[in-house]
Amino acid sequence: MFDLKRLFAPLTGVDLDHLEIYVVGGAVRDSLLGLTPKDVDFVAVGTTPETFVELGFQQVGQDFPVFLHPKSHAEIALARTERKTRQGHTGFVVHTDPTVTLETDLLRRDFTINAMAVSRTGELIDPYGGEKDLQSHQLRHVSSAFSEDPLRVLRGIRFLAQLGAFEFQIAPETRSMMQSMSAYLVELSVERIVVELDKTLSSSHPLLGLQHLSDLGITNVLVPALETLPDQFLCQSTDARLAEWMILNQPTIECIERYGKKFRLTNQRTAFLKAATRLKNLTLEDAAQCLHVFGQLGWLRGNQPDEGIDQLLVEFDQSGQMTIPIGRWFEIRQRVRQVSAEQFIEQGLSGQTLGDAIDAERLSVLSIEISAPGTAPGL
Repeated sequence: MFDLKRLFAPLTGVDLDHLEIYVVGGAVRDSLLGLTPKDVDFVAVGTTPETFVELGFQQVGQDFPVFLHPKSHAEIALARTERKTRQGHTGFVVHTDPTVTLETDLLRRDFTINAMAVSRTGELIDPYGGEKDLQSHQLRHVSSAFSEDPLRVLRGIRFLAQLGAFEFQIAPETRSMMQSMSAYLVELSVERIVVELDKTLSSSHPLLGLQHLSDLGITNVLVPALETLPDQFLCQSTDARLAEWMILNQPTIECIERYGKKFRLTNQRTAFLKAATRLKNLTLEDAAQCLHVFGQLGWLRGNQPDEGIDQLLVEFDQSGQMTIPIGRWFEIRQRVRQVSAEQFIEQGLSGQTLGDAIDAERLSVLSIEISAPGTAPGL
């Protein structure tokens, strides 16, 4: 059931036999599901910060003391309690001392499947029915304290996606609680929201999580213009999957810019979403319109187009939402970009006259390339 040697390997190199230390959370859950844990979290019970400092551990954080193993840099947290004092994901006062029990520490966790621990001897500590919920594939909150942290609503969505192979369902009482919490998602930092949504999008079964956004009231609070979800995600990267979802809802450029600012998306991510939006419905019927869009995309500038955005456009093309394959647009772009100012400068043109001549030549090349691919003259 548990690969104890692997789970506790990060603790070797320091004598910790006199301390009561457990593996907790996701590593226990994944082990019981037959998965290989990606991360292992440790909790120490009945000890003090001074004990770890004396053993050579480095303390990080003041309000919530975590200690880094001097060799493996594994993190060990002290068993703790939390008390809600203000809005947001970080609005808690943390209390640690040797009297805090493992059961008390597990009680503050989000879902029962994440509120289990395993000892160094292989004993499973499961005071809140996590193993039973694993077996019945139920996502159930541990206690009423769940409602104090709105981030847990998004974590629930993410777990449904990440554990999609097991087809977990939200327990009815937990669903009701999550629905009542959705309005408070606005208290969270946009960085935390984006992290959770990105983890959901990058998971093996993103739709199994995202399909609950509307029912839980998350869509109206966070992404009111993105009600429609793809039938399936055909892309692999997080950015391309976001484009699959977002562009399916036919957003305006203004909408993308608004979401970009709201969620503080990177410049490249926003530029890619805007590029995919502009190209999605573009056809070869109007050469002047094509040239105008090329200009909006920055394809007519002297510098080379962004390779990262190009790669994302190629991946997004797999979604089947593009009217014209992206490879065709790249071919036309290459031809148009061969038009240079030098020949017109040699003719004595300058200023607005020079600009008009370049635009006219680009339009001519683009028109020829549209009507007879591969025949536009190389300039």
